[in-house]
Amino acid sequence: MRKVLGLVIICSLLFLGGVWDSPVVHGAEDKVGVTVNFEPLKIPTGINSFVNSSVVMVPVRLLGEALGYEVTYIKEHNSLQLKGNGREGVIRLGESTLVLSGKEKLAIDGKAILKNNRIYVPLSFFGALGLITSYDAGSFHATVSTPQKYADHVVVLLNSGQYEELWQDLFSAELKKQVPISALHSGWESLDGSYGTFVQLDSVTVTQVNGQTVIQANVEFSKGNLNMIITVDNNARLTGLRFTPAAAPAVERELPEGLTEETVVVGEGTAHPLKGILTLPEHSSGTLPSVVLVHGSGSTDLDETAFAYKPFRDIAWGLAQQGIAVLRYDKRSYAYPKEFIGDEAASFTVKEETVEDAILAAKLLKLDKRLDPEHVYLAGHSLGGMLAPRIDADGGDFAGLILLAGSPRKLWEIVYDQNMNVIHTLADSNPLKAQTVSAIDGELKKAKALSSITAEQSRQAPAVFGIPAYYLQEMQQHDTAELARRLNKPVLVVQGADDFQVFAGTDFPLWKEVLKNNAAAEFKLYPGLNHFFVNYDGAGAGTTAEYNVPGTVDPQVIADMATWINAQYY
Repeated sequence: MRKVLGLVIICSLLFLGGVWDSPVVHGAEDKVGVTVNFEPLKIPTGINSFVNSSVVMVPVRLLGEALGYEVTYIKEHNSLQLKGNGREGVIRLGESTLVLSGKEKLAIDGKAILKNNRIYVPLSFFGALGLITSYDAGSFHATVSTPQKYADHVVVLLNSGQYEELWQDLFSAELKKQVPISALHSGWESLDGSYGTFVQLDSVTVTQVNGQTVIQANVEFSKGNLNMIITVDNNARLTGLRFTPAAAPAVERELPEGLTEETVVVGEGTAHPLKGILTLPEHSSGTLPSVVLVHGSGSTDLDETAFAYKPFRDIAWGLAQQGIAVLRYDKRSYAYPKEFIGDEAASFTVKEETVEDAILAAKLLKLDKRLDPEHVYLAGHSLGGMLAPRIDADGGDFAGLILLAGSPRKLWEIVYDQNMNVIHTLADSNPLKAQTVSAIDGELKKAKALSSITAEQSRQAPAVFGIPAYYLQEMQQHDTAELARRLNKPVLVVQGADDFQVFAGTDFPLWKEVLKNNAAAEFKLYPGLNHFFVNYDGAGAGTTAEYNVPGTVDPQVIADMATWINAQYY
């Protein structure tokens, strides 16, 4: 259950559609003001942007050069070329098609025209170039910005404490419902407290997903880096805002002697084939027991790379050294990210995200002649541990389950506790503390109401703790605790005592209660180990800052897993 920093409420995983203005038809030549990169565009006398039959027309050379483009008129083709910001676009006079990089053709709303010896293009021309544009019909005002400047502006407003301006001017109506100003304030302060003062923003990348612009950037602080991911609709409004810790260099390791690794495909022939690695002892006699590793939450690769950790690599190598084959694979949301954001985010579930692929991974191992089909085990970490009983019941049919830092509780219950833990670090004198508690209580009420609404209603409902409502509702319909109570096969519950994401004092005893009638259940609690089973006791301990210090899974945990599996096998 790897979570983003700060209050989960400010880190929306939903990229919701924005609010569109109703089309307004104006009379010809309505004058329009223009803002470029959040600064008013200085327009010489006699040059005006205007609305013509509801299409906003802007002077292409003036606006293009203000945005950093080289603008060239190509007389022989009667066309205009813009080069800059990593792109090249060409449009011919009298046409409504933008040609990108000489290849891709994009239709725009309106045609390029010549007026008073100046070429004007529709505002949508700059949108097609990958810029962020908007038009307020009420005030006759257009805005254009590069993704870099847009991201810069968001961070500047946060860092200067202009939360209300950011919220009022740039948040979409849906995001305003999810994130009150108080949560925005306390969330940024919690990041500042963990990572120090803001230094700079760099490494900006941009993609277009389902008609929205997704901007990712590295945000450098004095004590570490964060990834910022923002999603912007066609009205230049934020529909998603979240920060995740930037991956620090993991501990580099060479494949240990005596092991071999093979690249495999999980789900070959399906719509979502996934890259996998099968780790095996190099020399073995007879068939081997094997393990499928199932990821925690978030979009993660086959090593479950998180911050400076690669826990699945560590586990795979450690178990293989003790005669156990291990399969790890890229998570579907990592391999196919576009299917899990934008409009799709409101309707995907853990079934598509995790369950289906884990079952396919088990089938792959059972068909391998080198492996014993009766001794395929599942080791699920965090969310993977929570889902393990469901994966088993839905077709995994494993010989046994290892639950690594999982929980039998509902996901939103854990997220609520995580939020409250962050809030408790705020001083009582901080006026935002009470406001933020109120906001979190509002999210809790929405979570509790999930059981009383239909699936269709949950698809339309606002996010809960930044998580799609339908995702949470579908998940709680497959109750982890109830499924675990029905297990009569071997189960090993593994928990780090210093885990501040899944709680040793709450979740570990609950597993014992849930599995009390299963004579084949065993429980291991490890003092000093965190959520990733890494031993850490330095600066930033007890916060996500500790994950930025390279570390590996404690060897004793892997040894105990191997001993448990081999005890079932031999």
